[in-house]
Amino acid sequence: MAAGTQIGQRHELPAAFSALKYRNFRLLIVGQIISMSGTWMQIVAQGWLVFNLTKSELWLGIVSCASGLPSLLLWSVAGAAVERYQRHKLVIITQTAQMILAFVLAGLTFAGVVQVWHVVALAFFLGMTNTLDIPARQSLTVDLVGKEDMQSGISLASTVYNGSRVLGPSAAGLALVALGPAWCFFINGISFLAVLVCLLLMHVEHKPSRVVSLQPLLQLRESVSFSRNHTVIGPLLLLAAVGAVFSFNVITLMPAFADRVLHSPDQAYAILSAANGLGAVLATVLIAYLARRYGRGHVLIVMAALAPVFTIIFGLTNTIPTAFVLTLLAGFTLILQFVVTNTLIQSAVPDEFRGRVMSMYALTFSGIAPFAAVALGAFAEAAGVANAVILCGVCALVLNGVILTRAGEVRAAA
Repeated sequence: MAAGTQIGQRHELPAAFSALKYRNFRLLIVGQIISMSGTWMQIVAQGWLVFNLTKSELWLGIVSCASGLPSLLLWSVAGAAVERYQRHKLVIITQTAQMILAFVLAGLTFAGVVQVWHVVALAFFLGMTNTLDIPARQSLTVDLVGKEDMQSGISLASTVYNGSRVLGPSAAGLALVALGPAWCFFINGISFLAVLVCLLLMHVEHKPSRVVSLQPLLQLRESVSFSRNHTVIGPLLLLAAVGAVFSFNVITLMPAFADRVLHSPDQAYAILSAANGLGAVLATVLIAYLARRYGRGHVLIVMAALAPVFTIIFGLTNTIPTAFVLTLLAGFTLILQFVVTNTLIQSAVPDEFRGRVMSMYALTFSGIAPFAAVALGAFAEAAGVANAVILCGVCALVLNGVILTRAGEVRAAA
């Protein structure tokens, strides 16, 4: 695909915002900030709904697992499809499907008949769409801005994603108290119209695929072999998997933590979700400066150490203000780690492997992590949610240290 039309001269925009000179990328950003805010409204409301239906940490993990099962089963097919077919059209299809699923959940909740198995089933179907949507959108970002402005494009896309983690949960907190979860699901469905309109307004040329045929097993062997033997991409994928399993999974326990530890199931949950998003926004705003000053490899090392430490301390707190600060710091460090990881992978991977490698990257947090969420939910139910959070932090800290001590080329990355 060709990049969008360039507006103005290169010197008119700072390097951090250079991707905004492309019309197609601007359309993507506008649509995503509205749609992703709606999505985070649904994520918060869905966690609240599941915990109020079941009062079980295990069910929170089961719902998360259901959303990840399709990714685990279909990621190799999705990766090859992203390389073979036009990513722009794939994203239109997946976003339309996600809009329909949001309206179905809203209808069930409005009717007062929603049960936890409904949420599990819809989470499974949503996971099927995400298996294709996540690598397609991440690859589309590079298609729209080109490799020269890739750092800017990835950072801005991440800023939008994480900005929605402030707007969405904040709106969800108000809507849950005043209107109930059904309206959060309905508003999410409406929000997809914005991104669909923006996608349809794009003029994107289709670049012929380098993949001759869609052979999932062959593509799987090639991508795994390539990633495993690559001195940068292999360790980065391992770091992403550790972060997704042990750091991002803490988010699935937030409804239980707000209820059982902070004793504020509604307000505290919305506050923690917004704090996590605020920290993530600060991270994406500062990433360009930190990477330029200290080098991306050094930023990655520091954040991979600090994110688990803040998670451990968070597990030890029992007051809302302290939990807010620690959640903000954890969100800041974790998103810095993931943005740098994403950028380093996109910089290192050749175009013929981009779709498959990004599908493997997406698999770490949409396929592998949800299965760990079931075990984490069971542990939280047996040993307490605070102890489960602390365990996640300790495991992440140890495993990140092992990976980085053996990955000299990652540490030296610019």
